Amino acid sequence: MFLPCPGIAAATIFSPNKDVSVSERQLRVAFDGDAVLFSDESEQIVKEHGLDKFFEHEQTNENKPLAMGPLKGFLESLGKLQKKFYAKGQRLKCPIRTYLVTARSAASSGARALKTLRSWGLETDEALFLAGAPKGPLLQKIRPHIFFDDQMFHVEGAKELGTIAAHVPYGVSQRYKKVED
Repeated sequence: MFLPCPGIAAATIFSPNKDVSVSERQLRVAFDGDAVLFSDESEQIVKEHGLDKFFEHEQTNENKPLAMGPLKGFLESLGKLQKKFYAKGQRLKCPIRTYLVTARSAASSGARALKTLRSWGLETDEALFLAGAPKGPLLQKIRPHIFFDDQMFHVEGAKELGTIAAHVPYGVSQRYKKVED
């Protein structure tokens, strides 16, 4: 049995049943936001008080950065490598591309995610706000080499459509498992 340790990034990797071609010239890494790059603070609000309170909480705290999640350091390391290419004027030729793929809505809660990254001096090449839509179809289009998420629902959805997905066992979602009939 795997027991996560606070402060140590970990994930279980799930390979898809079908082969999907990915770029051989560019490493593409996709991250969920809450409980992966960021703490699970906002996800706790959703689980305990519902979406309305979550939206209210995010609006009230829009300018307060979220605490770091378990994979913030990994994004930071990728960013340092990217900046070496940017410094040489090779931004468009950089062999690393990062994505934030989140169920958050751009209009109601996306600003806090972006402002948090900015406050850390980090960025992603693309930030995709899905407003609760499934992540698998979008991941199928961008074809990352790996996608990190804390919720098995999204990991399974990505895997079913051909994306290598990694489950990050962190945060409140690990305590709220759905019981199947």
